[in-house]
Amino acid sequence: MDLLVKATANKFKKTGATKKVSIPGQMENQYPVYSIPLSELFYNNQNGRINTSYKQYQAEKGALTPEPGNSEYNRVFQKLVYDSNPQALKDTLDSIKQKTQQEPGVVLPDGRVIDGNRRFTALRMIENQDKIAQSFETIILPLDSETDEKTIKELELDLQLGREERVNYDPIDRIFDVYNTIKVTKLMTVEEYKKASGAGNSKGINRDIRLAELILRFIGIVSPGGHPVDKFYLARELKLDGPVEEIESTLSKMEDSDKESITDAVLVNLAISKVGDGSRDSTRVMRDLKINVLKNPKQLSHYLDAVDDKVDTVVDAFETNPVKSASDLKLVLNKPEIKPEITKFQNSTGKLIRKGKNDSKRKKALVKLQEIRDSLDDLHVEDFKELTIDENFEAKDVLSEITDILYKLKNDLKNEGGKR
Repeated sequence: MDLLVKATANKFKKTGATKKVSIPGQMENQYPVYSIPLSELFYNNQNGRINTSYKQYQAEKGALTPEPGNSEYNRVFQKLVYDSNPQALKDTLDSIKQKTQQEPGVVLPDGRVIDGNRRFTALRMIENQDKIAQSFETIILPLDSETDEKTIKELELDLQLGREERVNYDPIDRIFDVYNTIKVTKLMTVEEYKKASGAGNSKGINRDIRLAELILRFIGIVSPGGHPVDKFYLARELKLDGPVEEIESTLSKMEDSDKESITDAVLVNLAISKVGDGSRDSTRVMRDLKINVLKNPKQLSHYLDAVDDKVDTVVDAFETNPVKSASDLKLVLNKPEIKPEITKFQNSTGKLIRKGKNDSKRKKALVKLQEIRDSLDDLHVEDFKELTIDENFEAKDVLSEITDILYKLKNDLKNEGGKR
């Protein structure tokens, strides 16, 4: 039965508290808080914090039908919520045990919890441990999970990210949620997502879309077949956020005619770095490749010639053995027939990186200047919109100082060049 109907029939106890939530098109923004038995509620399978984890579950065991109470659906999602951040769940559990539930949740009339997953999970754990029925203190919003999907997503983002006490998503979950909401389901535009999530500007959101596209390209290489977006969980399993963030900007700005082939070679290099000896992390590997090869025209000109045939061999191996998990990646790349090609790939890349490092030592000042240029090029006027008036003046002063330094350095270089 509809929870709002039950509430109107006095089936649930009112706590006396209210919670303010603004819904577009509705005048009411103060909603009464009810104490609702956990048996009436179920998790939101569209929650951005656990969407990639649920994608993995679906890939392995199939989709689940939302169902309240002690259902398989709720048991699976309880584990997903717990596994997403065990320490945060433990903190919430301890807080509720010591002080009871402090912040009301938000549910829909069908029983779907759209805010308060950790609180709901902690109460479920207490109920299971103590064998005493628990209730979830929450408001009930008059929204339909199907017809009001966009409004519900806006509320989720506002409640989870747009408030001062927000806790950010895991990087991969954030990247997927941005891409899924804007590009896959098309529930929102970039501007709408920015507003709902409380982001200062759209720069980070657009970058998350580019990161997602690079991750999907990686998934398409190591796990061909099907829809890469359904395998986004691989990005979390393989911890791709760091290394992909390291190379995205350089690859996106690259104007080389072989950009596509270079990108595939870099992503194959990333895959190989995930099955190394563990002495160097993948982010560091990508940083070395970026600085000493991708941003070094001399070394970049030799890159494809050095690795192209090895890239084809690795890609063919994935075509025959598509990856479904992080352990699969190791199995494929550790096959005896592939290992010699991977060794050649690493030797060829390592040689170019070493040459690039030698160039960088000689051109240390120039490299540093290029890094400063690239950092400044990443800044846009909208990045300063959140500054106070005083901070805005300070930013202008800093820009003036930078201009003075560059003017002096340029003149000094001109004078130095005239002496040679």
